[in-house]
Amino acid sequence: MNSRSHYFLSLVEQLASQCKNGLPGHGGHSEDAISNTIDTVEQLTSRMAQGEDSAAQGQALISQIIAHFPDIAAIMHRDLLWCFGGDCLHFLSDDELARYQQLEERYYEDCGAEDSAETGLYRDLRAKVFGMH
Repeated sequence: MNSRSHYFLSLVEQLASQCKNGLPGHGGHSEDAISNTIDTVEQLTSRMAQGEDSAAQGQALISQIIAHFPDIAAIMHRDLLWCFGGDCLHFLSDDELARYQQLEERYYEDCGAEDSAETGLYRDLRAKVFGMH
């Protein structure tokens, strides 16, 4: 697993934790709907950990969270919108899209085949591109 995949997996794991802690007992939604959302985020985490394609499932989950669980959407990491793309990109500003594009270009120019989860390359590049270093 490269540092980019590892970075996004850690964000999905964080989202899973936020859903497990924030959704049970959530007013306005049935326990089945809440349980299904938690199951979906756990399945997504598993697929990503195994290196399987998860873009479609991720897009559907993020769209569902934004539409039905705005309190979770408010604390969800915005990088997940970029990670899953598609309709999720509509929730990013033009400036954010430009920065993510710059990040991806720099990452693929810099990493070559030498990147691994342990390098932290993607996280470090993200911090530079977004002005955090």
